[in-house]
Amino acid sequence: MRFDRILFLFIGFAAPGAVSAQSETEALMERLSEFMTEEQAEDFDLSALAERLEFYERNPIDLNRTDGTELLEFPFIPQLFIENLLVHRNRSGRFVSLYELQAIEGIDEELLRLLWPYITVDAPRSLAGIKSRQLREDGSHEVMVRYGRTLEQRRGYTITDTTRSRYLGTPDQVLVRYRYHFGKDLQVSFNMKKDAGETFWGPNGRGFDFYSGSLYIRNQGRLKDWVVGDYSLQLGQGLAMWTGLGFGKGSMVHNMARQSVGVRPYTSTNETSFLRGAAATVSFGNFLITPFFSRRRLDGSVEEAEGQERVAGSVNQSGLHRTPTELANRGALSQYVLGLDARYGYKHLRLGATAFYTGFDAAIDPQHLLRNQYAFRGSELWNTSVSYTYSWRGMYLYGEAAHSLGSGYALANGLIASLHPHFSMALHHRDYQRNYHSFFNQGVAEGSMAANERGFYAGVVYHPRRSLEWVLYGDFFRFPWLRYRVDAPSRGVDMFSQLTYTWHKKASLSLRYRFRQHGENASFETPYNRIVDVLRQQMRINGQYKLNDAWTLRGRIEGVHYRKEGEAIEMGWMVYQDFLYHPMAGKLSGNFRMAWFSTPGYNSRIYAFENDVLYGYSFPAYHNTGLRSYVNFRWRLWRKTDLWLRYATFIYRNVEEIGSGLDAIDGNHRSDIRVQLRWQF
Repeated sequence: MRFDRILFLFIGFAAPGAVSAQSETEALMERLSEFMTEEQAEDFDLSALAERLEFYERNPIDLNRTDGTELLEFPFIPQLFIENLLVHRNRSGRFVSLYELQAIEGIDEELLRLLWPYITVDAPRSLAGIKSRQLREDGSHEVMVRYGRTLEQRRGYTITDTTRSRYLGTPDQVLVRYRYHFGKDLQVSFNMKKDAGETFWGPNGRGFDFYSGSLYIRNQGRLKDWVVGDYSLQLGQGLAMWTGLGFGKGSMVHNMARQSVGVRPYTSTNETSFLRGAAATVSFGNFLITPFFSRRRLDGSVEEAEGQERVAGSVNQSGLHRTPTELANRGALSQYVLGLDARYGYKHLRLGATAFYTGFDAAIDPQHLLRNQYAFRGSELWNTSVSYTYSWRGMYLYGEAAHSLGSGYALANGLIASLHPHFSMALHHRDYQRNYHSFFNQGVAEGSMAANERGFYAGVVYHPRRSLEWVLYGDFFRFPWLRYRVDAPSRGVDMFSQLTYTWHKKASLSLRYRFRQHGENASFETPYNRIVDVLRQQMRINGQYKLNDAWTLRGRIEGVHYRKEGEAIEMGWMVYQDFLYHPMAGKLSGNFRMAWFSTPGYNSRIYAFENDVLYGYSFPAYHNTGLRSYVNFRWRLWRKTDLWLRYATFIYRNVEEIGSGLDAIDGNHRSDIRVQLRWQF
């Protein structure tokens, strides 16, 4: 038996271009999840990105009309390539065929294959001369309903004592979403969501717990973008204003440069990190002007004393309203945002300037702890920033300087350079002062936000030949002030290396190693606050193999080593095997996973991407010892009606209780189901 026929013992292949029954977006999202989401929380939401990719799959980008902004929404496209594409069009004239892309510097076979489903040439304008009757008859509608729940009962649902914390609602999870599109330039979005434990028609008296909607129009003369309702705003390098989805470090090193797309409708089901109001981008020659306004109700612990200012001790970002306390804190705080962004572009240069005001109807006053000495306190904040990008002869320079008036600064600058057809590099320097404040910053950082951090990142990508890629980066950082669980200034390092070998349209194999070190409070008692090193190493072998036109196999072996002074060393491992079935024709497709894992504790947990229903991506943590399996089915009932079914379970060894607090489950297994129906008309 040939060697490449027995690789299915532990690896598989899920090449998007080879699976016609699986949408390009579904296959691409599987790959991007591995590239960009190294370790995300279980509720990390990729649905907005998936929805935008699927939208462009149905409504491809016209290369003869785009100014490059739409292409920035694709995280796998380097910004340097976008600049080269625009230069090529200016020099050579309009594209006649997509095959002309092969002549652009920075394109390779892999990038071209990923980009191909989302681009076209000479697509007609959508709204020019359109009448209301055409909007009714020619627009596309989509309704999607999703239901899910955990089959085992959690402790929070069994408590009947009204004086205790408990879950007031049912364990059912319900999501209803509606989309209307007329071509690429008109979109209406509406989401309704209830999380497990939340009431439906109970104390909140409003049906679903979360409502979100928007009307979005673009490309109408000088009006480039206009949105009313919920929207995201992504500017510069994310130091001052960046809402919606943002990625950190990963194996796609060019993503260290944030891809600023400006105003976009917010379509995610995540209940935080968005603006609610109105924003518009208007063109004046080489200038783009974006005024924006937002007013939102936030959850928080607010105290009111007679004759005194209202004070918010904390702001809750979970979006959950299950218990009496969570309901009492719901919408207790009003947030107002008013601002203006201006951008200028000329040839290879892009400049931006932003200023905005954030106000609250209560003063923010976090706990008076030493680590919070430089935390924001008050009810008003002004932010300003300036940013730039410049491309020249295979180099892309970018940066942003941000200032919170009356306090600190944040600076980020970087370079991405294609030094050789087979070799490129990325450099990134950041300096975020301890007293810099912004409620909307998502700059690249080792910590949770762009503040109290200095760092330098260097990464390289080497392609000795088409089938082989080596990615290497090092990130060196330090925290000048105290942090949560770190009662002194500290420093650390993050090293990453990945080697990938690809058999063209057949299989791939990658080997990854990651080393991370940072400081943390000692667990044992000392006469003073002692900081000790925490070391974490991970080794991963990941493979994919395409058996035939219908069956694909994919698998992983991963090990982790965790060490902290004063604690026992933790060594864990995980092995999983995926079977994916996507026939060339037929109404039924699906996938199945079987995983085995063993980790001594939560510190040695391992995260892994899991296939789910459409827009339902998940990243559960594998820890303790046990088995994990899930199965997903997609059944095309009719031409524009699809049904998804999912069943997933954890089975642990030597465990009598799963979870803790109100989420505790008696027994050693937890099972989840999910049903989703989508109707397009």
